[in-house]
Amino acid sequence: MKPHDVALINCAAPELVKVCFARWLLFGRCAQIISLDTVLPIPKTNTLKQRLKLSAVRWLFKQPKIFIEYFRRTEGYTHHYGIPADKFSYIPFKVNGLEMIQKITPSDQGYIFCGGNTRRDFNSLIEAARQIDHPVRIVTMGDGEITKHGSALSTDNLPSNVEIVRHDGERKSFLEHIAGASLVVLPVLKGNISATGISVYLSSMALGKCVIISSGPAIDDVVPNDAAITVPPEDIPALTSAIKTTLDDPNLREKTATAGKAYALSLGGEKNLYMNVINQLKELNSTTAE
Repeated sequence: MKPHDVALINCAAPELVKVCFARWLLFGRCAQIISLDTVLPIPKTNTLKQRLKLSAVRWLFKQPKIFIEYFRRTEGYTHHYGIPADKFSYIPFKVNGLEMIQKITPSDQGYIFCGGNTRRDFNSLIEAARQIDHPVRIVTMGDGEITKHGSALSTDNLPSNVEIVRHDGERKSFLEHIAGASLVVLPVLKGNISATGISVYLSSMALGKCVIISSGPAIDDVVPNDAAITVPPEDIPALTSAIKTTLDDPNLREKTATAGKAYALSLGGEKNLYMNVINQLKELNSTTAE
């Protein structure tokens, strides 16, 4: 394989579809496509138009040579999009804003933090909050933005211990909200086939926070068992129990936070991620050359 025979594509799924279509138009007479961090939802198949669109996408997704992802549970992509299991390659993600995080001094201001925008199950946390005597701070964007990202948040009849903070996405202030928490809880909706919540939980771990998160591709088979506390998605009793147990057991909280921080910091920041990508491309080059 020649040095410029590979095109690394790191973009949203619609753009990847366009790149695949362009390559097909050229009858494959261009660089091999390597897709990096392709985030795909469960496709809609309610109408004939949606089913035909999915068929076209499944066909076009035969174009990439390999899909490099930040999670290992890729069976959802195989099932819904027909991408063969042997086309996936895993590399660990990075801690976003690591240098900024290292300048922040964490504290414990006595609240549970929950944040982010994509497919968050805020409503389950709100129901759990009714059963615990602890402040909960939910930091997220406006309704329009989180709806676009598939999250669920009902602000009607909020319990008195729940505070909603509408955030503009500025990283430093978001990290400061995490840094002041006693505990980080990231409930995620069912039906995820990609890594939802990975950036927030890694930032939280790097800040030395104990994290409770819904099981799913973002954490299963990726994070060591002792580095986070996982619960089934959309399971309010299990979430409530995990929060109560963790709040009542400072040793568990500290042990989990310590393991989580060690894991997150071992991943490093952007430089580590770029080197992992480069090494993957070198390995592909070497394998093809053989």
